[in-house]
Amino acid sequence: MPAFVTYRGTVLPEELDRLGHMNVQHYMGRISLAGFAVMEKIGLGERSAHGRKALSLLRSEIDFKRELTEGETTRIETTMLTVGTKSLTFGHRMIVEADGTLAMEAKIVAVCIDLDARKSVALPDEVAATARALIDP
Repeated sequence: MPAFVTYRGTVLPEELDRLGHMNVQHYMGRISLAGFAVMEKIGLGERSAHGRKALSLLRSEIDFKRELTEGETTRIETTMLTVGTKSLTFGHRMIVEADGTLAMEAKIVAVCIDLDARKSVALPDEVAATARALIDP
């Protein structure tokens, strides 16, 4: 399956730093929001049948490709890369809506956790199957 949109938003004036571009912390916020969209997409949303299981960020690699300035609208397109027993890896690409340029790429490794026990657990079979179906052959 091709990439799916997991975030869309506009750079706000208060997100700029003294260098005049969007500060790194706001990229991370958008990555976090995109992660929640991934959970919804694969069946681990807050109201899912899988109860108190969720994805937790384990590792991220981020490459900043282009500065973002006030008023620019971006979207994050996500691609599922691998699905393991307890974890999955996906890629985020932040695209500037106006011209289609790439602003940021991130590779994310997330682990499934039991929110009550606070430890990693196996991905539910149905969730793993849904995630695997999102991998672009």
